[in-house]
Amino acid sequence: MAVACHSEDKGCALRLSYAGSLPTTSVLFALKKQRACGIMFLMMNQFATKNNKMAPAVGRAFAILRLLSQTKEPQGVTALARALGIAKSSAHALLEALLATGAIEHAGKRQFRLGPLVEELGRSRHGNRTLTEICQPYLAELAEQMGQTSVFGMPIGDRFRIVSVVEGRGLFRVKAVQDRSIPLLAGVVGKIALAWEIVSVPQVLPRFTKDSVGDVSALADELERVRAEFLALDRGEYLRGVYAAGSPILNGDRLVGIVFSAGFQDHLGEEGLVSLGRAVVQAALAVSRELLEWNAELRR
Repeated sequence: MAVACHSEDKGCALRLSYAGSLPTTSVLFALKKQRACGIMFLMMNQFATKNNKMAPAVGRAFAILRLLSQTKEPQGVTALARALGIAKSSAHALLEALLATGAIEHAGKRQFRLGPLVEELGRSRHGNRTLTEICQPYLAELAEQMGQTSVFGMPIGDRFRIVSVVEGRGLFRVKAVQDRSIPLLAGVVGKIALAWEIVSVPQVLPRFTKDSVGDVSALADELERVRAEFLALDRGEYLRGVYAAGSPILNGDRLVGIVFSAGFQDHLGEEGLVSLGRAVVQAALAVSRELLEWNAELRR
């Protein structure tokens, strides 16, 4: 008998799709988990205000972006507030708004620098392909090669925005919803974000499943491996019964995006996860190389 399982929970950014003979235990656990978890949150504009209050805020926001573009080092709240002649509380509110849009990003130790959105806009202004367009053929090749759903996304504030998706070709596949988001500390995304220090290690690590890493010292050792190998692996740590592999997209040494691929544990297994990891790293490295070549062309 054939069975088809698919989540109708529109609040989830990652959905699990199954069509075929009766699903295995891990597939059922994963489907049950993702139905209940409420992973997905629509990114809402939290900064809408009356028109007569918007202009000063917009002007100050652009002043912050200009200051960050003119300084070689990341800047903190105090320095930016002093430069703009405004209260620290006001500067902090503006920085939170810019973080939420991806216009700036954390640079560690409460410092900030320009974010991926600014680079995307700059490329569009000069008629170049965006990072999303660079990634697309590599995602398609990765999905075709490994048969698993492949995703490109960017950290924005405390969330990871799913920018582009190529679904796997098998009956068993993970579905990712474009333009939705998941927690920044989720699975392979979280390990990469922590390894490249765009977010600090929290005192209490989030527990998405019973297999989530809960020990800070154990996580520190794993983050060293992630940084050295450009590879993060998830063995059911974000969604039970789902394995994933992720790799950073870098502009120099700065994290600008993440590529990951995910599939069911029963169909990947450990050997399949290792192979998936190798393929994901190759795809992310190819994107990073192409991005560096374009940056070099822009400077000519």
